Amino acid sequence: MAGKGLGSIQANSAVAGLALAALATLLVAAAARVGLLEGVELEAYDFLVSAHTIAPPEELFYVDFDDAAMTAWGVSRIPRDKLAALVEKASSGGAEIIGLDVLLDERRGTEEDAALARAMGDAGNVVLATVFDEEHLPGVEPQPVFRESALSVGFVNLPLDSDGFLRRMFLWMGTTQHTAESFPVAVAVNYLGQPLERGRAGSYRLGEKEIHVSPAAPNTALIGAWSREPVRTVPVLRFLAAGFDSAAVKGKIVLVGQSSTKGKDTFLTPQFHFGESRARRRLLSGTEVYAAAVASLLHERTIQTLGRAQLWALNYLLAALVALVVVRRRFATGLAGAVAGLVCGVLIAQALFARGVWMPFLSTEAGVLLVLPAGLGYRFVEERRLKARSEVERRQLMALFERYVSPEVASEIWDRRDEIVLSGQERVATILFSDIRNFTKITAGRPSAEVLAWLNDYLTAMDDVIRANRGFLNKFIGDGIMVVFGAPLPAEPGVGACRAVQCALDMLDRIADLNYKHATDSSYPQLAIGVGVHTGTVMAGNVGSRNRLEYSVIGESVNLASRLEALTKELKAPIVLSPETHALVMGHFNTRPLGETLVRGFEDKIPVFTATKPLDAGVVS
Repeated sequence: MAGKGLGSIQANSAVAGLALAALATLLVAAAARVGLLEGVELEAYDFLVSAHTIAPPEELFYVDFDDAAMTAWGVSRIPRDKLAALVEKASSGGAEIIGLDVLLDERRGTEEDAALARAMGDAGNVVLATVFDEEHLPGVEPQPVFRESALSVGFVNLPLDSDGFLRRMFLWMGTTQHTAESFPVAVAVNYLGQPLERGRAGSYRLGEKEIHVSPAAPNTALIGAWSREPVRTVPVLRFLAAGFDSAAVKGKIVLVGQSSTKGKDTFLTPQFHFGESRARRRLLSGTEVYAAAVASLLHERTIQTLGRAQLWALNYLLAALVALVVVRRRFATGLAGAVAGLVCGVLIAQALFARGVWMPFLSTEAGVLLVLPAGLGYRFVEERRLKARSEVERRQLMALFERYVSPEVASEIWDRRDEIVLSGQERVATILFSDIRNFTKITAGRPSAEVLAWLNDYLTAMDDVIRANRGFLNKFIGDGIMVVFGAPLPAEPGVGACRAVQCALDMLDRIADLNYKHATDSSYPQLAIGVGVHTGTVMAGNVGSRNRLEYSVIGESVNLASRLEALTKELKAPIVLSPETHALVMGHFNTRPLGETLVRGFEDKIPVFTATKPLDAGVVS
């Protein structure tokens, strides 16, 4: 009964834990669906980026028109003659692609425009920048003279997220009339000599390289090649200096842009979101962002977002594991489980990000955090319910057992109720029978009140001994006593047998004390008892009628123990042990054989033994 109850409680708590995890996951999913988690998920993404940076790509080279150059030349816009000189030097050095992140949409002087166009045409590998016409941003195209001299063009529009950070790049943009490639795609396509093509769902192909699209927009991709220095950068003054060896750009992609304050082309990026104050947070120039974007395309480091089904299955699994710990374990264990769940969520996200997969793990953390108070609330309610139920069961069980055991034994049975089966169970137990020698003779002619007085005194003394040895005083049979060791409170066979033999020896000692105490009392006879002990298999359970129950043990082992007690007179030994009991206690007590004997009700002779004293202290545990 207790086992079934415990199993039912555990099953109920498991179902409750799984249900709480499902509810928490659904609530978090609803919050994510309406955009409540967008901001924190983006910050968590930046945390992952800052923990997984890479070295600057070898094939990229950035020539920067910085503040020092603009000040030295006394200009606010990039001089086209300097740009032409840069293109000529990069081309002569063997640059594979020259990407000009410079808008050439207006005419300047005829000579300097012609010189730049001529330098571009001679190089034959220049990719120009355009601005794609958007609702809030008018389109900008290079002058025809430059476009005709360029290898390709790509738009430099950038998709900012809602918090103002730049995490993605455009792959393409288009209308029904016109479609164009982004600047980093145009650079990568011409460098590899491979077109950007649609791949399987959620991705594009760039030759053999797979480009994963961002869930924020199907024409964008999350940049994954962030670094503290996204590209090797050389100031333009140094690059154009006579002592700079142009061979440094041989076979490389040379990106040209400006970080000068006059250009106003700087952005917040995830690489520098953490570790610096907002006021001192480093901004990257647009060209540095394009360098990271090109590197992401060339090295297949666009970030894939974990699929929704996979994410929410993982979220539920982790929330369910934490919920089960919270509802089925102690508070400290549940709290530790929740902390472990939070840490596990972060570690999984970091491991996936290292493989190029973004798991928006704040939804995972939110689910774990929700199941902690929900699980504790369930436990509070369930523990109050179980406490009330436990009190009812305790009263019922106490009422049952106090019909035939002491309140102390009944209390211990309650405390160990999970170990007890009252409906009937086969188990190994040790049975002790004791009986007063010559009881009929010593009571003959004595007043019944006198007999009852000393008999109760004797039985009380024996009950004390039995309790001290943790025996179950099953019944009084006139002057006889039946004691069970190993039921209903389970005990190892060896432990139960040792307790029974020690109990028999203590009973003899107590009889000696009683005889000494009442030696001069004529109303109290000098007593002697015989004790039979056997260990074997019994059936333990309730016996009786609907209105009167008795917990007892039955079986051949009980009969043998009773027969051994009857042999004590014949064998002239106060204690007779069966061979089964003797085998279990021989290392703990002084024993001696009594020979083989026939036992009434059993066909074959069996060897029997007696015990005199324990070999060591602490036999009974």
